[in-house]
Amino acid sequence: MQFCALEQPYLTKKAFQTSEVEIQVAATKNEPLKSFRKAVLIVVASETLRKCPARLFSDEDLLDILSTILEPVTFDIGSSTEATSSIYHFWKNIVYNIQDTDHKSLVFKEPAQLVAMHLQGLNMEQAVKLKMSVYRPKIEAGTQKVPVVLSIQRGKFYISCVSKDGQPVLQLEEATIQGNLDKSQLGRFLFYKIANGKHTRFESAECPEWFICTSSQNDEAVAVTKQPGGPRVIVDYSLTS
Repeated sequence: MQFCALEQPYLTKKAFQTSEVEIQVAATKNEPLKSFRKAVLIVVASETLRKCPARLFSDEDLLDILSTILEPVTFDIGSSTEATSSIYHFWKNIVYNIQDTDHKSLVFKEPAQLVAMHLQGLNMEQAVKLKMSVYRPKIEAGTQKVPVVLSIQRGKFYISCVSKDGQPVLQLEEATIQGNLDKSQLGRFLFYKIANGKHTRFESAECPEWFICTSSQNDEAVAVTKQPGGPRVIVDYSLTS
């Protein structure tokens, strides 16, 4: 970059030799040095940007310009964290008939338990219908998981996953869940609906990697497992409306 000063001989080419931008600057005698330097900075920055290849202008580019024109610039890098909202916004309810891949239906037994049984004929009336409350975001960030709450239709029993003695346990709880859901308070009721081919899995949000499962044996309690590929458990279900 070449400077031609009218009455300020101390402004030399050597002071700005690191730049390849060719600019001619005329400085008036009474112009303050600080204002002059500001003007130089604006002109050089504009010319540099004009000649740069088309791409996003980064903080590093600006730092290079400042360091070239002025004295080296130092700065502090600050870090911050962003809290993810725990509120899930209610979207809609869907009622399903549900069976595991062994064609066992879910049956409610007193006082508050779900079991998986083979049903035929008139016994099919014992099968519970599953009410699925779907929440937004419809897809959990970075996954293909749909946040849902599961309850037994025509009742106040909701399926929850809680930790007892350090072990996740599936249970039925009487509750009234309406509208939006705060995961920080009601996370035990939240599950992720996951498509697995033509079937569906349900992963606990409170206990990640634990899935609602049925036993390969008939008339056994519905539970949760961390081994979805195990020989004695079933984690895939057929849902029909």
